[in-house]
Amino acid sequence: MTETQATISQKRRFSMVWIIPIVAMLLGGWMALHSYQTRGPLITIEFISAEGIEAGKTHIKALSVDIGLVKSVTINENRNGVIVTAQIQNQSSDLLRRDSQFWVVRPRIGASGISGLSTLLSGAYIELSPGSGKPGKSHFTGLNEPPLTPANTPGLHVTLVSTDQSSLTSGEPVLYRGFQVGRVEKTEFDTQRRQVRSSLFINAPYDDLISSNTRFWNTSGLEIKMDSEGVRVQSESVESLLIGGVSFALPDHLAAGETVADGAEFILYPDHESIQHSNYTHTTDYLLLFDSSVRGLLPGAPVTYRGIDIGQVVGISFDYLPKQQLHLDSDYKQVPVLVRLTPAALTGEDSEQTIAAMNQRLTESIAKGLRATLKTGNLLTGNLYISLDFLDNPPAATTRHIAGYQVIPTMSNGFDQIQNKVGQLLDQLNSLTLKQTVSSADQTLKKIGGAATSAQQALDQLDTLLSEESTHQLPAQLTTTLTELRQSLTGLTGDFSAGSPFYRKLNDNLDQLQRTLHSVDQLSSQLSTQPSQLLFSDPRPDDSLDGDRP
Repeated sequence: MTETQATISQKRRFSMVWIIPIVAMLLGGWMALHSYQTRGPLITIEFISAEGIEAGKTHIKALSVDIGLVKSVTINENRNGVIVTAQIQNQSSDLLRRDSQFWVVRPRIGASGISGLSTLLSGAYIELSPGSGKPGKSHFTGLNEPPLTPANTPGLHVTLVSTDQSSLTSGEPVLYRGFQVGRVEKTEFDTQRRQVRSSLFINAPYDDLISSNTRFWNTSGLEIKMDSEGVRVQSESVESLLIGGVSFALPDHLAAGETVADGAEFILYPDHESIQHSNYTHTTDYLLLFDSSVRGLLPGAPVTYRGIDIGQVVGISFDYLPKQQLHLDSDYKQVPVLVRLTPAALTGEDSEQTIAAMNQRLTESIAKGLRATLKTGNLLTGNLYISLDFLDNPPAATTRHIAGYQVIPTMSNGFDQIQNKVGQLLDQLNSLTLKQTVSSADQTLKKIGGAATSAQQALDQLDTLLSEESTHQLPAQLTTTLTELRQSLTGLTGDFSAGSPFYRKLNDNLDQLQRTLHSVDQLSSQLSTQPSQLLFSDPRPDDSLDGDRP
């Protein structure tokens, strides 16, 4: 019989050596679990460029507090930008909202000043501006420039729309009566509407100043305007003088208006004067055709009625005429000017009905002599404006429409009329036979020239005669002759004096002549009484008859 022997073995005991690895493994697992549980979300940020961004070095900060780190930087699929992957701390994940903003902080010099100088030593970092939207967003688009207005800043956002060159620049101040109340955040061009759109932020409590009747205008730099009213220089503030800006105000004679919502749109006017013409919303356009030059008439020039502004010039262009009329040989050789009139400036009522009433009144006024003329507003600048007034005996005109615009008849101004009269005078002078007149005058001048030559020759001969020696002796000979003549006259005086024989003989002859004349007188008297004495002599006394004696 076989005996079974029991096998005796010693039981293994747990080695203390395994305690350390187990503890380390448990600690590592706990740390991994804790790290996983406390790890913040991964986010991606798109930038145009990765300038200043390095993986593992560039930090993400909010209010100068480190909240994350850049993990990687890659180029996007379109190869027009970069994608930055960053790890955000778990306790800061609540900052990631739909309207959160990211941008790279680096040294910058702009309209708002100098910023980011601290990064010259520490390097660039990504700044996070917490939003107020819903949380949970993980993909963001970074900003190229830091926002001028931090998120959640109390105030009002407005948008300004402009169709001209009155665009604004990011960072320019928004002024109210010269006091800064906000800034221009960004400016972009809308290709579909062909408008320049500028986003502004008005800080609280100044946002209460904005209403539906508020007007904005450009105050960039120094405004120097030379128009029909003279030369004007205006600047809102020193800051706007250097970097520009935009101002707003409530126009005169307008109510405060209604409160506007965030993001409301307003028109950006080129200057302060333009907002005064925007008090009324209902306007109507008219077309004016001028025969004379419109040099000096600029868009924005006032249109007045007896000195009252009722509108302004919109533009000067042949585009206002239909294409079939744009021929040099057509009847439309006049310069078209489009004006915009405000009926409320005359009636005080701003409504659609005033436009129809003004069209009817304008038609009646044209028949009564209403005409548009160009006037010189300022002799220094030469700028013109348009005046509407009734004229005495103007040429007849009727109401007509061109390209959908009602046409207001025009008249030449006084200066143009003077030019026309001068032109007519020159035409009359041109029609005169000036050639024959000039030829006759030329011949007359030649004769006068010949006479002058003859006179010159006579003078030369006289000079020759006077220069001869005999001419110099003539005065002495003349003196001798005068002396002899005096002596002769003295002798004659002595011969005919009262005591001279000639004088006595002359007296005797005169006495005898007197007696003779007396006798002749007696004879004449007798002949007048007795003409027969020429034939018969008087009877003698002794010849009488005796019988006749007494």
